[in-house]
Amino acid sequence: MSERLFIRLGKTADHPCSWLVWSEQEQEIIASGELPDALSLNSLTARVGNRPVDVLVPAASMTLTKIAVPEKGQRQALKALPFMLEESIASDVDNMHFVVGTRHGDNVNVVAVEHQQMQLWLTWLMDAGLKAKRIVPDCLALPLEQCRWAIMSFGDEYLLRTGEGSGVSLPKTWTELALPKLVAEAQKSAAIEQTIDVACYSEGVTFNANHITLSPKPLELPMMVLAKGILNAPVNLLSGAYKPKREYSKHLMLWRNAAIMMVAVLVLALVNKGLAISQLNHQTAAMKIQSEAIFKSVAPSINRIVDIRSQINSQLRSMQGQGGGVAFFEMLDGLKPAFSSVPQLKPTSLRFDANRNELRMQVVADNYAQLDKFKEIVSKDFQLDGGAMNSNEDSVTSTLTLRSK
Repeated sequence: MSERLFIRLGKTADHPCSWLVWSEQEQEIIASGELPDALSLNSLTARVGNRPVDVLVPAASMTLTKIAVPEKGQRQALKALPFMLEESIASDVDNMHFVVGTRHGDNVNVVAVEHQQMQLWLTWLMDAGLKAKRIVPDCLALPLEQCRWAIMSFGDEYLLRTGEGSGVSLPKTWTELALPKLVAEAQKSAAIEQTIDVACYSEGVTFNANHITLSPKPLELPMMVLAKGILNAPVNLLSGAYKPKREYSKHLMLWRNAAIMMVAVLVLALVNKGLAISQLNHQTAAMKIQSEAIFKSVAPSINRIVDIRSQINSQLRSMQGQGGGVAFFEMLDGLKPAFSSVPQLKPTSLRFDANRNELRMQVVADNYAQLDKFKEIVSKDFQLDGGAMNSNEDSVTSTLTLRSK
């Protein structure tokens, strides 16, 4: 996303809120302005779209300090951080949100802000439908630009960054009183009296304090300067209890439709496979019944079929062992012309006597003429003994005994 929305909130809902939309790709301001209060933030909802939202909050609403924490045992020391700062913070440490910043030697920068204030800012954003990616104290967004300090005029106050992770927000009326003290503390911590280079982002900034040199920087909108610096800010107040949860669901939504289609295709494939298997099972069952019926007609002495394949093989071996297996199949092959000439005539049972080399079969036809024609054709190749013929309303049955000539 090449465009970003930057918002600077006030301490209370009545304070104005500045905003700016910056295009990283075009390196230009798309839009900017100032809202009269926090309730007007919802006017930015349509403008933000899917842009990331970076939020600045006034340093005057919190305490930026540093504390000595030896690197050895640092983890245990940081857990006790609220109690270590208890005497230097006026508020109850149990009601404070602490964020650890950068380290310089044994000194660690710390930001302390009341939970009530954090919740107030987050409520304003949530009510406006805005979700912050980061929340940064405004003074820490001032670029140092290879200087020790940085300063900018913002309304009736100065934003002053006094180090990588430290800074203050000074009312302009307090500058002459507070600035010398800040300079003295900086020189004391550095253990040398040296001039402090200050990157200046506003015109008309003048100080009577000694040991300060202002280095003018290109003049831009105050929100533009802060927008450029916030991306490299050393702290993000959205940490600990306020750290945003990862939005897995948003990424999953991108794949939801594809996943639904894949599941639907899989279900349809399984249903189709199930129907095919069911149909094959029905066909297999029907063929089994038909095969058993044919086998029983050929081998009526077998009453119970357990494994039809092995029983057929056994029956064939038995017939071949008696010397009649080949004769049986030769007789069946010799009957093919007769059955082809009289297709209306059907055998209902077959019985072969291997000892007598005799085939007895019961047949059914539509009328006597069909039966006579069948006998006439068969008698050319076989000795034929015709049994009694029985008739009913729509068919004629007879038992025929055939022997090879």
